[in-house]
Amino acid sequence: MGVHYSIDMQKALSGIVPAIEKARLYRGKGGEIMRSAVSRFIACISMSGISLNEKTKRSLLETLNENLRHPNAQIQCAAVDALKHFIPTYLVSSGEKTANGIITKYLTLLDDPNVAARRGAALALGTLPYEFLVLKWMPVISKLCSSCTIEDKPDDPDAEARVNSVRGLILVCETLTASVEHSSSFGDSMYSYIKDKVMQALFRALDDYAVDNRGDVGSWVREAAMDALERCTFILCKRDNIAVKITPVAEHESKSIDIDTNAVNTRCQLFDSSIAQDLVAGIAKQAVEKIDKIREIAVKTLKRILYNEELFVPSIPYRELLEQIIPNSADLEWAVPAVSYPRFVKLLQVSCYSKPVLSGLVISTGGLQESLRKASTSALVDYLQDSDINTNDEGKNREYLLSCDLLWVLEHYQKCDRVVTPTLKTVETLLSKKVFLREQGHCEFYSGLIKSLGPELKGSKDFAKLSAGLSILGYISSQSDGNGSTAFSQLLTFLGHRYPKIRKAAADQVYLVLLQNDSLIAAENMEKAQEVIAETCWEGDVEEARRKRSELNEMAGFGAATSQKPGNEQTRRKTEERNAASTDENKSYSSLVDFSGY
Repeated sequence: MGVHYSIDMQKALSGIVPAIEKARLYRGKGGEIMRSAVSRFIACISMSGISLNEKTKRSLLETLNENLRHPNAQIQCAAVDALKHFIPTYLVSSGEKTANGIITKYLTLLDDPNVAARRGAALALGTLPYEFLVLKWMPVISKLCSSCTIEDKPDDPDAEARVNSVRGLILVCETLTASVEHSSSFGDSMYSYIKDKVMQALFRALDDYAVDNRGDVGSWVREAAMDALERCTFILCKRDNIAVKITPVAEHESKSIDIDTNAVNTRCQLFDSSIAQDLVAGIAKQAVEKIDKIREIAVKTLKRILYNEELFVPSIPYRELLEQIIPNSADLEWAVPAVSYPRFVKLLQVSCYSKPVLSGLVISTGGLQESLRKASTSALVDYLQDSDINTNDEGKNREYLLSCDLLWVLEHYQKCDRVVTPTLKTVETLLSKKVFLREQGHCEFYSGLIKSLGPELKGSKDFAKLSAGLSILGYISSQSDGNGSTAFSQLLTFLGHRYPKIRKAAADQVYLVLLQNDSLIAAENMEKAQEVIAETCWEGDVEEARRKRSELNEMAGFGAATSQKPGNEQTRRKTEERNAASTDENKSYSSLVDFSGY
């Protein structure tokens, strides 16, 4: 730091921390403040280059390691900042044994039952210098990759540990690539590992939707993952640019060198079109979801990737469309739904982005927040009605492409209520606006919906999900195509549902269907069927409701077997009587009330 300290002064400074610990000043109310101050002091003596003996070095390192395990985030950050200066100053010259010991210790802490230890260890690995990391770079990256994704630790509820793992991972990659020799085989293997392992781990972190009593804590991981993906993208693109300069280029190609996808030798290209597509699709998905802050961060991340002045990012599919959606000149309020959604729904016309974008969009269109739902739904409907937007699949209109993507979302996220419920509510809303009903040709869509609704609604206790599913079945049943009868048969089964409110909702849908589609029940039975629907108290006794349901099944020609499982009728009745005697229906109904919001 440009200041010379005498030997006596250096000796006095080196003894301050041991004296504090000997006096046990970490105890009491001021203990946490003292720990932060000690970490800061260690960082300062490291930057000043104060001479320390080996015993003091080990003591200070142990102090910092203890502070890394502290649950207070400020103390952890102070310890990490101190390690960033302490290790290069005092431990780099200690040899491989010391380096391997430190790395092994931090890798072990990533599996520690103490969540604070895992958080601190992930950040500490990110501060290690190149001389340390190069010794065990592959185990370090591999361990951080597994620690930053929730799939590898389903029983780990700690989102902060995953956030720190993402941050530590990208720091390790930046440290390694900043000093490695690009033309070496070691450098090639390292960059390939980053492409194959690190990028994929960050893509998985982008799908972290963990929720606890604090809310959507997975959004912290997604935010860190977007930042890491941007930085990792620049790492790979920088490597590609260097590879282009090193690799001999044919004379007839040298005239057209212009930092573009054609300028990169495909033989050595790391950031290819596949990764570029996954990158844009993953971040664009975040740009249409429900959290304002995440949407704004996602758009700004895409903007930096598209318009980076120092490093051109190649191979991005439909770059011109993305630049129209996210102009470089305008400084728009991307957190405002009325600004962002009308622009980003245009990505639904591009097949490589449409499915991920739609899986994020339905969270908003089928969500609970009214203002967000209105803005996103309006943008989606306007997109479907905009004749100026041309799809890239000739001969297929926007409604057909949207219907295919909706079925993909229902299949891909099967039994995942976080996505399926808002998707069903989105379909219900679109059907209510006469989308998918204005013209023929949606038989495949109706058939796919019926197929998806069967397993999704079976056994569900989610009132919003059941209500949306019944409404969709009602819309399909009212159509005169071949799927109407199948949907009507499935709709009738809910007349005997265990929840009275669901039975009533199903009865309302059945009555509306019979008014709109008179081909489902024979004319001579139609009046009687409507009378049964109107006069039965569907919120009353469940056995009475199921008897009436059987009558309707017979009138529709489905038979009683459609609504009841085969088996001994007497045994079934005895079982139901025992269940009715031991379980008050109002108690089982209480779980439904929680979902319905009453």
